[in-house]
Amino acid sequence: MNPIQNSFGFLVENIIGLYMILVVLRFLLALVKADFRNPLMEPIVRLTQPPLAWLRRFVPGLFGVDLSALVLLLLLACLKIVLLALINGSGFAFGGVLLSAIAQCLNITLWVFTIALIAQAVLSWFASSAHHPVVGLLHDLTAPILRPIQRMMPSAAGLDFSPIVALIGLSFLRRLIVDPMLYSAAGLL
Repeated sequence: MNPIQNSFGFLVENIIGLYMILVVLRFLLALVKADFRNPLMEPIVRLTQPPLAWLRRFVPGLFGVDLSALVLLLLLACLKIVLLALINGSGFAFGGVLLSAIAQCLNITLWVFTIALIAQAVLSWFASSAHHPVVGLLHDLTAPILRPIQRMMPSAAGLDFSPIVALIGLSFLRRLIVDPMLYSAAGLL
């Protein structure tokens, strides 16, 4: 790959990838019913609202799940894969693009949870951060994962090991589901 292809590939990968993270955050925070009045939610909502408002005309929600965000995420992943293939001058098959896009969406979601768990654990060491807006968002995002683990495994000597168990579980899911999907998609592309 020549430097020009490499540079454009870098731009496509990072710009679309960062926007995909925003869409995942918007979807997950809406799913867990996080407080959208939180000042940290404003840029996420503002940046994701235009395409989601357009998609909601065609893709309704279902049982409180914002399906338009999932469709947008999948479309972005497909666009990224196709653009990278075109930049590299390689071909692609629809089945491989779709499978790879689903795997990338799952991978980003698992990484968002992983980073949120680590950030929440680190912030818990600082008492002064308890009232910061990011702490509330992280708690809203990670509570559905941590609560079931905490019920099964109570804290020992005042230490909560549920984030460690959750991180191991997320890594296991990545290896069990995402990696085989990416491997299969690579064979189809």
